[in-house]
Amino acid sequence: MRIAMFFKWDGVTLDQYEQVREKVDWENMNPSAFAYLAAGLGAAVAVVGAGVGIGKLATGALEAMGRQPEMSGGIRTTMIIAAALIEGIALFALVICIILSGK
Repeated sequence: MRIAMFFKWDGVTLDQYEQVREKVDWENMNPSAFAYLAAGLGAAVAVVGAGVGIGKLATGALEAMGRQPEMSGGIRTTMIIAAALIEGIALFALVICIILSGK
């Protein structure tokens, strides 16, 4: 009831929301559905975190290259290694999410 009132969905009345809520069998829901939902949310957080981390890494590296162009080779190499480590952690998190969704 509070959700329908808060979001004010177009075309959904409070009575329709209550009818749908009564039809759902909350006590006999399949627990694996929640595992899939948690795995999807975990994967999304892992991917977003990796994207933000690599974005900050690239920003810092490009600013450093702009300040000291003669060091750009070493900075680029360090950036690529760090980006690979971040991607490895993100991939590991995704694998863990997939494994946990299967249990």
